[in-house]
Amino acid sequence: MLRFAHRDRLTDTMKDSEYTRLILPLRDRMFRYARSLLLSSVEAEDAVCELLARLWIERGQRELPRRVDSFVMTALRNRCYDLLRQRQADERRREAMTRSVERVTEADIRRMEARELVRRAMAALPDRQREVLHLKEIEGFATREIAAMIGCDEAQVRVILSRARMALRGILQKMMDDERTTRTD
Repeated sequence: MLRFAHRDRLTDTMKDSEYTRLILPLRDRMFRYARSLLLSSVEAEDAVCELLARLWIERGQRELPRRVDSFVMTALRNRCYDLLRQRQADERRREAMTRSVERVTEADIRRMEARELVRRAMAALPDRQREVLHLKEIEGFATREIAAMIGCDEAQVRVILSRARMALRGILQKMMDDERTTRTD
């Protein structure tokens, strides 16, 4: 009887170690992805923490899939979409902009302005294009993995990426032109 109890404990320890080894290292990637979808660091952090807690609680109830990172990112995307349905995107954008004020050097300000310009341009993209572009360019997922995550074929992912990049270039160009005209006025 004691042998079986000890064996069960070893199984739990192995599952705990799998969680620690496979899922916890994805936290930063999960946070960046959630922030790109929710446009709010606070809500992204909450979504990641909720998902990590749920995966921890359910760790003994399910087998891990072959591609843990794709599974976790898909689960996170679904959680983010649930949150987006609950709140207006405009409120989150305004809140995120007001919280990002810090005192930094002039070079840091230029870098932050450039990042913010790209972030605003990406926020102006349609949801699907923003999602696919973030997964490819920021998270570094392969086209095949992105296709599996969003439920379409690779050719469609490439089309979405092409359109997203073209739209992003246009939005950035327009933003930079608008910025130049306001500075000269």
